[in-house]
Amino acid sequence: MAKNFDLTTLELLLQRLEEGDNAEMKLLVNDLIMVAKKAGSIGFTLDEIASLCSMGFIVSQDPELQSFVTYLLTRLNNDSGIYN
Repeated sequence: MAKNFDLTTLELLLQRLEEGDNAEMKLLVNDLIMVAKKAGSIGFTLDEIASLCSMGFIVSQDPELQSFVTYLLTRLNNDSGIYN
């Protein structure tokens, strides 16, 4: 396992989720792990995945930053129209 992986943080999160009853958070743990796994397998680095997740978290705390994220996503010239 990579030297910068913090098993303590993961263990504390899992304990918190086991003790709680938030089904949405439990499902999201699976989603985050599977998406990160896919991202890693197609070539994203750990730092890149962490940066993307951090950006999502920051926007969740300050919705005014959504326009900045939208701008960043438009730089990808993605015509799918998918900008959660």
